[in-house]
Parts: sequence; structure tokens; C-alpha cells
Amino acid sequence: LNKIQVRPGDTLLDIGCGWGALAIRAASQYGARVTGITLSRNQHALAVERVREAGLEGQVEIRLQDYRDVEGQFDRITSVGMFEHVGLKNLPAYFRKINALLKDDGLVMNHGITTTDVGNGETPYGGGEFIETYVFPHGELPHVSLVLKTMQMGGLEPLDVENLRRHYARTCTLWADNFEARADEIRQTVDDRRFRI
Repeated sequence: LNKIQVRPGDTLLDIGCGWGALAIRAASQYGARVTGITLSRNQHALAVERVREAGLEGQVEIRLQDYRDVEGQFDRITSVGMFEHVGLKNLPAYFRKINALLKDDGLVMNHGITTTDVGNGETPYGGGEFIETYVFPHGELPHVSLVLKTMQMGGLEPLDVENLRRHYARTCTLWADNFEARADEIRQTVDDRRFRI
């Protein structure tokens, strides 16, 4: 939200809003008027509940909607961890749609996982197979060069590119530590196979 300079009163579209955390933060801490969209009924239900609990119903709207069906224009647009599901061949249309939804002086922050393979193929050491099976079924990870190319094909101009790889080892360590600290609680919610995955 700092990176895209969200200001009080800005309209913000959060594509793939998940459980609502970014939308709530944008409204409560930055004063934005937020529209969050998701295709997940479970995410939608919990995000709506979280918005209500935060008392932000007048500032945040969570919709069960496909980004291709959104209309209007926004000062700021975020998409975090969603474009991996768009498909490589659909990236130009994805960025064209974002461009059409963005006001002339607007800013977009698109965050996602990319592959290290410049041919947009398999990640090394079997990581791609695991990701395809357990993390992002039917997802396609583009190389950053394809992202930049299709972004410009969609009419957007990249202003900043940041690679978070150097931070990811620490992120994974923190996730693993938190998971292990709550292992007994987690085991009560999932079967043994899912727990191991």
C-alpha cells in the first residue's frame, strides 16, 4: 500500500482479495474506499464477516466476482497472488483489463510467483510438480520477462520491479516455525496426509 501511494479517499480494487486482510488494512489505515473481489465462496463469506467485525461496511465492499466482469475505474489496483491462475496465454488480456479499470494517473501493484525458467517451463528440483499438484493446481508461473512484456502489451508501464527471493527463506522458516508450534491444533482440522503436505 505504501508502494502504490494509497491516499485517503482513493478508490482501490483488490483483485483476488482472499480473506480480506489487504482490503481492511487499506481502508482502516490508509482511508481508501475498497472493492475486493474473489471467486472463492469461502473467502468471500469470511472477508465479508471480517469487514463487518472491523466496522468498515461503508468503506469496503467484498464481491464474489471475476475480475473480467468488474466495471468502473479505480485510483489504485492491487493483485496479490492471483495472476498465477490467469494462464500464460491470458496475461495480455489480464493486463489490458487492469489498464481499462485504472484511472489515468492510477497505480497498480501486481504481486505473484514467477518461474526462474525463461521459457516459462518447469521449476528445478521437482518444485513445479509439487506446486502443480498441491499448491496451484492448473496454475501457470510466468518468467518475469513475460510478465513485463505482457504488462506493456496491456498498456501498462512498469515503474518498479522487486524480487522477493532473498526474503523468502526467512518467510518459509517463519511459516514452518508457526506451523510446528501449532501442530497439535492443526492436526485436529486435517487428516494426516494433508498435514504432511
